[in-house]
Amino acid sequence: MLERKLSPTGIDELDKVIGGFPKGGLITISGNPGTGKTALASTFIYNGVVKYGETGVYASLLEEEEKFYEFMMSFGLDFKSLRNRGVFRYIPIPTLLEPGMSMSVADIVEMVDSIGARRLVIDSFTAMSQMFKSQTEARIFLHTLLSKIARQLECTTLLIKEVSGKDPEYGFEEFISDGVLFLKRGYYAGRLLRELHILKMRGVEVFEPKLCISLHDGFKVLRPLRIGVEHIQRKYVPPPDPKGRYTTGIQDLDKVIGGYPKASTVIYEIDPRLTILDYELVLMPLLVSYTLRERGIITLPSGGIGWQHITELYKTFSISHEHISRYLRILIDTDVGEMKTLPSYVHQINVASSEDLVNMIREFTNNFITEYREPPVIVIGVDRLIYRLKENAIGVIYSLTNLVKATGGLVIWIVKPVYPWIVKAIAPLADHHLKITRINGRLTLYGIKPRTPLYAIELVNDGTFIKLVPIT
Repeated sequence: MLERKLSPTGIDELDKVIGGFPKGGLITISGNPGTGKTALASTFIYNGVVKYGETGVYASLLEEEEKFYEFMMSFGLDFKSLRNRGVFRYIPIPTLLEPGMSMSVADIVEMVDSIGARRLVIDSFTAMSQMFKSQTEARIFLHTLLSKIARQLECTTLLIKEVSGKDPEYGFEEFISDGVLFLKRGYYAGRLLRELHILKMRGVEVFEPKLCISLHDGFKVLRPLRIGVEHIQRKYVPPPDPKGRYTTGIQDLDKVIGGYPKASTVIYEIDPRLTILDYELVLMPLLVSYTLRERGIITLPSGGIGWQHITELYKTFSISHEHISRYLRILIDTDVGEMKTLPSYVHQINVASSEDLVNMIREFTNNFITEYREPPVIVIGVDRLIYRLKENAIGVIYSLTNLVKATGGLVIWIVKPVYPWIVKAIAPLADHHLKITRINGRLTLYGIKPRTPLYAIELVNDGTFIKLVPIT
């Protein structure tokens, strides 16, 4: 079997999906205006020079050269310096009548050949095609591009195409292309969402054809993120508390919402497609940061989560048994049956008795305040409350909300979609309402109260643990 020759894009997450573009191939990049087509194509050219030593040419009917350099700097791409080194050329194709078109094609071929370019962008073929007399001439141009530039000179060529509708439009160029990408700009929960659809990539079996993308600080592809325990086993250094508030445990989230006010209520709404580890990836930094600051944690876990699981999660963050015993209180329900041997930090209670439950949480809260002079964070799996208490769960929610208002602590309601009506019932009580979901396989977070854009969750090893990438 022949090995595929590839031109890597230099966009790591995209290359992990497709390996790169076929070397010497023709790739069509289509989409509506403002979807990121130019950013993707320019990044391909720039990375070719900087990362792989492949010279590049950008031919455009749409923009003056200096404006192109200025626009690209907003993505952190210094094309002017590449031009000065002689490893990049920008060709502004004049908008001429048909007789001038052949001259422009010849200019492109000559420029590619003269600097030994291995990467070429035509921006845009839609504008260029309007200068041809007929579709036949447009096809001749494409065949010239394929035979003289892409194939003979082994120069991987990206053809930018504008479309008017929300869906891809197929023409002759898509059929002869080695790859077809469609960029889309839409909305999810009323928030901007950018997507890249891989419609065709010769020689590649694409298992992830829809990917989220971001234009924040450059063109980024956000590949699906499947969470395992190994993702949690990484260095974590808790961020400082924002002034007068509690940290969310995630440095970027603190910057976005300012941290959690003292004496506040927080809802974390969980998408039904998420695994336990998915949402714990977001919640554990908060709990670990509290524990390391010698603040208490009181939790009644959601259904399906045992005290052993929580203990193991703490250990993955290198939290000692002494710290767990001192600062963690896990409540487990008597409906699991009587358990005679339990660690000192695990307490069994009849959750069906709302009075007993509230009294135990109040007692632990007062103990923490007396011993450590800090109120605890209370984390409650609302699905377990409703399962055991039915309509009386609302009374417990109000009681615990009042408790944290009085003590200056924090209560976090973990709301799974088992009882969807509960979100509307308790949302008015919340100071913050966040939702964790999956979009095109990517773990994503956004704020309902306060309203925020969509943020893709990215795992990092620099001690911050989680980075939020705006999908903008």
